Amino acid sequence: MTPVQTARGSLDASEPRIAQSWRATSDARGNSARIQASLGLWLVNLVLGVVLGRLWLDEPADQISIHVRLFMPVALVSSVAIWALVPAAWMAVCHMTLGSPRISGSMQALAGAIFLVFLYADTVVYRLLGYHMNSAVWNVLRTPGSADAVHLGARVWAPVIVALLVLTLLQGALWRFLLRRAELCEGTTPIRWHRRIGLVGTCLLAVVLVEKTGYAAAYVARDLDLENACRGLPLYPRINLADAPDGAEDLAQMVSARPLAYPHAAPQMRAAGPRPNVVILVVDSWRRDAFGPHLTPNIWKFSSDARVFRDHLSGGNGTRFGLFSLLYGLHGSYWFPVLEEGRPPVLLETLGDLGYDLRIFSSASMSFPEFDQTAWVNIGANQVQDDYPAQHPHERDAQMAKGFEAWLAGRADERPFFAFLLLDAPHQPYSNPGGPFQPAAERFDYVELASAADPDLVERVSNRYRNSVVHADGTAGSILDALERTVGFDDTVVVVTGDHGEEFQEAGFWGHTSNFSPAQVCVPFIIKGPGIEVGVESRPTAHVDLAPSLLELLGADPARRADYSLGESLFAPLEKRGRVVAGWSSIGLISDDDIMCLSLDRGDVEFYDPAWRRLADSARRRRECQPRLRRLRRDCAAFLRPVE
Repeated sequence: MTPVQTARGSLDASEPRIAQSWRATSDARGNSARIQASLGLWLVNLVLGVVLGRLWLDEPADQISIHVRLFMPVALVSSVAIWALVPAAWMAVCHMTLGSPRISGSMQALAGAIFLVFLYADTVVYRLLGYHMNSAVWNVLRTPGSADAVHLGARVWAPVIVALLVLTLLQGALWRFLLRRAELCEGTTPIRWHRRIGLVGTCLLAVVLVEKTGYAAAYVARDLDLENACRGLPLYPRINLADAPDGAEDLAQMVSARPLAYPHAAPQMRAAGPRPNVVILVVDSWRRDAFGPHLTPNIWKFSSDARVFRDHLSGGNGTRFGLFSLLYGLHGSYWFPVLEEGRPPVLLETLGDLGYDLRIFSSASMSFPEFDQTAWVNIGANQVQDDYPAQHPHERDAQMAKGFEAWLAGRADERPFFAFLLLDAPHQPYSNPGGPFQPAAERFDYVELASAADPDLVERVSNRYRNSVVHADGTAGSILDALERTVGFDDTVVVVTGDHGEEFQEAGFWGHTSNFSPAQVCVPFIIKGPGIEVGVESRPTAHVDLAPSLLELLGADPARRADYSLGESLFAPLEKRGRVVAGWSSIGLISDDDIMCLSLDRGDVEFYDPAWRRLADSARRRRECQPRLRRLRRDCAAFLRPVE
């Protein structure tokens, strides 16, 4: 006879019916006990997830209304319950496909541990940067060279691995305890597991329905207090989506979908135009107020007979957007299509056509961000020096400076040269061998920064940053001295600036990439060279202005600037202008009285004051922003191909 298959083996037809019935009952009880153990483990993880998720809600309880205070825990439970469907699905698959209870329980314990570690990691990212685990984070994890920019290291990964192991062991022990308890209960009073699952599912569904209904009511009422309180929850929609101005969503889709059309025409250079050397020295994460006689005495001395720009903005709140706008003369929104097509900047193409010797020196990897696929894509590998053996960034800075000085001293080429140099010490973790600003943090700990923002910690971390700037200034001084000794400044244009700023809780965040506040986008900018007037420029300028200004110094026609750039002239700035800054998933337009921020994810617009506080009259500004939005749309589409 053909055996009848069961969950634990087969029922042989030759067995007595009583034995078959007993085995089937035993198998059913065992299956029921395992399901109950899995359900119990999932509920424990759900509760722990809610506890961890409280770190997303950073709104002080005394600053919110009663109805918002009551809504927040419901929204938190609903959000975590939706996230917890992922480990629930994995647990169900393990239960159905793995016959061994030990293996099944171990895999479910691992799923629960990964769920909790992921939630905690997301809260750390949010509290540091203001966004969740998104494509920007994934870009850091998967791109070679990212370790030079984001220093996770053993201090971060070791606790993560230990936490995964410990949580997996604890959850495995809990699953076995729950299994034994369920088996004992089944042996005395059988419990129908489907009823328990139904009860749990009904309760959680009710919570989700209450939360979604309450949020829908707040949406209709435009209750921005509620939206502000819950903005930290991942995947939470913004209340003001329905108020998005006409064209905002279209602009967001256009930026991410249309191919590149850059340039419209190459600049026509006068054959008899000047051909000075061009040197761009960038200090990573150099915020505007970190420039002065006490922090940067060498650069300060250099600036005494240079042109200093007092109201200058980077092109964005991160390296890729700041340097991109500096070299391309385009807004940072063009980064993605340029990367997709591997298009070099017109500035470097033109300099190459004019016979310039192009050289890149960087103490940080040029593969993250992907400048090896964008700005330097047509430059030979032997012309890009970004691999220095020292362990610490400030040591690599010194090695890079010595390499540049040696190259200058041994250079026999009579051609003019273009040199780009990047000093990395002031980037996190603010590398330095010690400095005058004390007390300074001995180490840079992402977890510590995410869990606290007290004045003492802010002082210690910002002092560590200042010491790194002091060290970078010493390195910059040696580079500038080498330039003066070898080629002089009479026939060399030298630019000294930062790629972006750095925040120390001025707007509630650490570092950069989280907002467009002055701390993150305002940078020093100094330029010196033949024909450049010495003095202070107080009119508004931006990184996007450098590429066209350099080309015009070399003989390009200013009337044809719009063929290849969105910038203005650094030497004849407008008295008043809106300046565009870019982030990973947003574009900002900074004007005198507000910052208009367009989300590329949602296609909506929000308004902030310079301290990055959302303005109370955002709804009115949204209704009145069409002229600015049209200008932003025009600029962000100027070098994209039209839709056919």
